[in-house]
Amino acid sequence: MNAVVRAGSLGDDTDTVVVPARIHGRILFVPVPRRVVLASGIAGPAATATPAATPAAATELADMGSPFEHFAQLRRVMIQTDNLIGPRHVLPALQQHLVSLATRRRFARGTDAIELLALETRYEELAGWFAQDIGDERTAHGHTAKALDASHITGDTDLTAYILGRKAQLAVDTGHPADALGLAAAARRTARPGSRLEVIAVLHEAHARAVLGEGSEAHRAYDTALALLGRAGSDGVWGSWLDAAYISTARARSRRARRV
Repeated sequence: MNAVVRAGSLGDDTDTVVVPARIHGRILFVPVPRRVVLASGIAGPAATATPAATPAAATELADMGSPFEHFAQLRRVMIQTDNLIGPRHVLPALQQHLVSLATRRRFARGTDAIELLALETRYEELAGWFAQDIGDERTAHGHTAKALDASHITGDTDLTAYILGRKAQLAVDTGHPADALGLAAAARRTARPGSRLEVIAVLHEAHARAVLGEGSEAHRAYDTALALLGRAGSDGVWGSWLDAAYISTARARSRRARRV
């Protein structure tokens, strides 16, 4: 898809460009702040129509704060932009910033190095999502594996449990449900008992069993997930979207996958 970029105004001093967005299945053109496009490096096919980043724009990026805050903000921009124009155009930019982040991290020491590696882990995990969304299974597996390795180094067991769950999801979605069972079990062992991450791990197990044709076991796993959710507390960003309706929807998806 060729993006058409036009400078525009929202009736104030905000400099904008117009980019294609997927909204309710239709491609519509919506205004996005130019600084978002420049910061994320996603001008892509529209590069010839979009002015190059000026020294002022470069200074603005440099002034975003610490290296951690800079790359954290870029990651948020990537997520927002994916919602607008899809992962195919965003993934190359994310990978480019990932290389820059890794380079910066290798020169850091102490707490800075640990914080940057934790953020690098999240970049790798997000790149795995984007690659899976566009059907690039090999790249998805590669980024997710790197994310898992880095999570072990940082010692963030919550993140490790989450990424093990992601690997389970990726395994079943790419035709390896038996592998997904082992990964889901590892995710549950790693998750804090009583956490929403434990619920997520059980959901991955349930769907893998459904795809394998283990209907009774899949139903029991979904019932376990509901029971665990009823006792689980708040884990911040982990599983904040989980509720009974979500689990019911997941169960219905499993029924469609293999008539559980």
